Amino acid sequence: MSGADSIKAIDALRDEAVAWLVRVQSDQATADDWTALTLWLEASDDHLAAFEEIEGLAAELADRAAEIAPAVKPSTSRVVAMRRRAALPVWSAAAAAAVIAVVVGPMAWRGYQGTPTIYQTRPGETREVALADGTHIRMDAASTLKVQLGWRARRVQMADAQATFDVAKDPGRPFLISVGDQQVRVVGTEFNIRHYDKTVRVTVRRGIVEVRQPALGSTPVARLVAGQSLSHVEGAARSFQTATDPGPAFAWTQGRMVCDDETLGDMVAYLNRRYPVPIRISPALAGKRFSGVLELGDQDLVVKRLAGYFSLSVHRTDRQIELR
Repeated sequence: MSGADSIKAIDALRDEAVAWLVRVQSDQATADDWTALTLWLEASDDHLAAFEEIEGLAAELADRAAEIAPAVKPSTSRVVAMRRRAALPVWSAAAAAAVIAVVVGPMAWRGYQGTPTIYQTRPGETREVALADGTHIRMDAASTLKVQLGWRARRVQMADAQATFDVAKDPGRPFLISVGDQQVRVVGTEFNIRHYDKTVRVTVRRGIVEVRQPALGSTPVARLVAGQSLSHVEGAARSFQTATDPGPAFAWTQGRMVCDDETLGDMVAYLNRRYPVPIRISPALAGKRFSGVLELGDQDLVVKRLAGYFSLSVHRTDRQIELR
């Protein structure tokens, strides 16, 4: 199924869910209506998910009716058509909210979920992002985040990236980060996430961070407090939680790279995100290890220090830097 067909199928399912909500919330609803709804819900997990989404949206719209109404000017014919189709002379609050959801259509749904915003950095570029909810994000080089600030949840999808999050506290809207095959859930805290090469590392500096692995169920795999970190390889059934000094995980924000028995291969992979001119090494050198602090200033100086530590020579062209 193409992306467009998938979107149409989801929209059609939401329309069905709206119709069911209107039907069972009517004052004229019967036991047969509820039985029919139960059968529809049990027919597919997708039905249940769509109904729960619409039910949540309807409740939210009802709560925000006074706020939304001035901005909504649906056509009279469409409202009349909805009334005829539902055949309801009297509307309950939930049914009215469901009708608003259909009339407003995509606008209401985008408001509920939050309009997606993409933030990106190029190799060699870092960026600070201030979200409308008061959350501050600092993005490392070559990183991509998609952010949606919805009414009930704040969501981030994190591709290959590294970022620190200082999340504004909002108990009514948890902050959910999808990273690899895991989900990080917080209300208000400060932490760093590094997601490279299908490996996720979460390090907490303040507050509490809950980590779930949806494929394993809804029970959290870890609850991290300040001074703890979690490492996970995508697809693995286990994650590893350790006590740690959070300073090294945040060092990149001060222009430093703190290494603890790091391989040269991993170091070069990270440096190629931080700098525009790629560094190349042979496979034979990739396993060499380094412990210490590397200042991430001028690229030529960084390469010179790295070459000096490993006793390597530097060969530079306009397109790359080779260490031999």
